[in-house]
Amino acid sequence: MSNILVMGGDERMIYAAHGLSADTLFLGEQMNTNKKYDMIVLPVPLSRDGENVSCPIEKTSFPFCRITEYAAENARIFAGGNAEALAKLCLENGYTLENYFQSEALTLKNAKLTSEAAVMLLIQHSTGALLGSTALITGYGRIARFLARELSAFGCNVIIAARKREARVLAELDGFSAVDIGGISDVIGECNYIANTAPSQLFSEDVFAKMKEWTIYEELATLPREPTKSLCEKHGGRYVFAGGLPGKFSPEAAGRFIAEEINNLIHDS
Repeated sequence: MSNILVMGGDERMIYAAHGLSADTLFLGEQMNTNKKYDMIVLPVPLSRDGENVSCPIEKTSFPFCRITEYAAENARIFAGGNAEALAKLCLENGYTLENYFQSEALTLKNAKLTSEAAVMLLIQHSTGALLGSTALITGYGRIARFLARELSAFGCNVIIAARKREARVLAELDGFSAVDIGGISDVIGECNYIANTAPSQLFSEDVFAKMKEWTIYEELATLPREPTKSLCEKHGGRYVFAGGLPGKFSPEAAGRFIAEEINNLIHDS
């Protein structure tokens, strides 16, 4: 029988616990601390401040030190990220710390869920249609590549803006148009949709001034809303913040993927 405890997180972790046949603990609960667990699973995202476990399902968080109440000697701690405070706690208590979100397989699955939800949000916020429209995607990493394929399947003309020449070549080999990041201002006037996956501020007021009215700007890199939101709306665009999409729109699948990855780590050890 599994001896696993899932602590904190959002709805994804409920489904992950089900897939792991694990107990769950959220902030408002009290459990029998006489029971110790050989394996403890912490959420993704792990922490907002580097000191506490994220627990959005309870709209709060709790300190890493609570892990010691439930962890057995030599426990394995599976975390969906890194935090210096957690690493220190594990070292001091003899726990083994493993970041399950370092898995490329899980990262790819999560990127696919993100792109699916991103398409849904574009449709939801649009008064037009993807068919016959033009979309600009900044960056060409995992999420951007999945998103480009899905938008193209809906009949959307896709333009990729990427800094690296290799990324632009890959986009062209995948069948999309590609421009350098510096060329955004030259193509933005053609676009009905913009999806930013690049972790840097690329859109100045001068760029937004060339945008069509009612163009939807979707923020997938989870950059701060401002000043982009105000600049976008000032020039007639619609700003959509699209952070944490798998947890919001497909928690069952996202949780199942987490459970699969942790089961692989357990069985491979």
